[in-house]
Amino acid sequence: MQANHARVIDAPDRGQAEAVAPVSAASARLKLHHRPLRLLILSPHYPPDLASTGQLVEELAEDLAAAGHEPIVIASRPGYADEERPPYRLLTTERRNGVTIHWLGIPNYGRRGLWTRLLPFAGYLFGAALRGLFIRNVDVVFAQSTPPLLAGLLARLLSLGSRRQFVYNLQDVYPELGQALGVLEDGPLLRATAWVERRLRRSADVLAVISDDMRARCLDADPGLNNIVVQNNWADAEAVFPVAPADNAFLRQHGLRGKFVVMYSGNLGRAHDCEILPQIAAGVADLDDIELVIIGAGPGKAIVEDEVARQQLRNVTLLPYQDKSRLHESLSAADVAIVLQREPTRGLVVPSKVYGVMASGRATIAAVPADSEVADVVVNENAGIVVAPGDTDAVIAAIRQLHADRDRCRRYGRNGRAAIVERYDRTHAVNAYESLFTRIATPPRTRSSSTSRATSP
Repeated sequence: MQANHARVIDAPDRGQAEAVAPVSAASARLKLHHRPLRLLILSPHYPPDLASTGQLVEELAEDLAAAGHEPIVIASRPGYADEERPPYRLLTTERRNGVTIHWLGIPNYGRRGLWTRLLPFAGYLFGAALRGLFIRNVDVVFAQSTPPLLAGLLARLLSLGSRRQFVYNLQDVYPELGQALGVLEDGPLLRATAWVERRLRRSADVLAVISDDMRARCLDADPGLNNIVVQNNWADAEAVFPVAPADNAFLRQHGLRGKFVVMYSGNLGRAHDCEILPQIAAGVADLDDIELVIIGAGPGKAIVEDEVARQQLRNVTLLPYQDKSRLHESLSAADVAIVLQREPTRGLVVPSKVYGVMASGRATIAAVPADSEVADVVVNENAGIVVAPGDTDAVIAAIRQLHADRDRCRRYGRNGRAAIVERYDRTHAVNAYESLFTRIATPPRTRSSSTSRATSP
């Protein structure tokens, strides 16, 4: 899909520092200023699972633990990556970096159809409900909106009849997102899920959304909501940082040294308009030094692979998800990174990959809706170029501009890195969550020695 008129937004330079913004070791992580809290976190995805939501939960939980709180996670055994799985067990418990993780042995049947995708989530709902009933003395129950309804519904049930506070974190907005993408049609299922979701949002002690445009969409759907706060996602500026080409093993490994690398890294999902990537590669094929590197997986990957093969594109490298420990190298391998989002999904999803791109000190080309979170961040921080969603010609033109003007390209990268350190780093975000949890938590109850916080769950 190509728009007839390219919409290009390129903000004036807000100032630049020649050096890459560092992260001070003194700023690292939280310091406990309040009483310790016991938090129950419901997250089907948790590392070594590669889902981005699980990685955010891990960083949140580990930083809270380092600050003296007691996070307890109920997760499914990893099933997002096609990797060797651990031996099947119904329930295992692990203590990792101060976080107690209860792993549920939910069978995974792959992604062959709707029911095979839903069965593991239903198994998680049942198993987590049973395990959660035996976890006592919880102050806050935290759940994300992925998978749709299930973790949030379970968190609401586990917080009933107690002094537990329920924090519902919307990463994606369902069922509106399913409707926008044509996955859900108007009918009894849509109306039922919309009713349940509306009740969940209203019943949460705090509804934490990840952007201002998501807050607006929620209020459009239910103007009576009065419990919304905006808690942005983040990048870890200590783990993801610029790596010079001469020191980048990822560039050497994949034969990319000397190339002008344009990268798409992340989920190749329905919300991300990734089908235009082969057309982008074809549009710059006359520039011999440009390589489009596509990293990730998802429903759109097969479509992209088939089109690359059909057009016999020789300037495309397709790679699987990279280990989190190598993100600083893989993201820094780019000169320019592409972020994509379909127009109907504005305020329903936020491609948070933009924070990782900026943390790596690389320029962004964002084909995203106007006035969306990503558009606002890229323009306000002067970290790249924003064009209309689906406008392949505008993306190609932006690539050519930055290919011809390397100083401008590097300036965008420096601006983005500085913005992450100053405003969108992991430390800032987790501090905001810690303040939120502390503010809403009820005063500590009188507990006997047999039910003290030191007791293992």
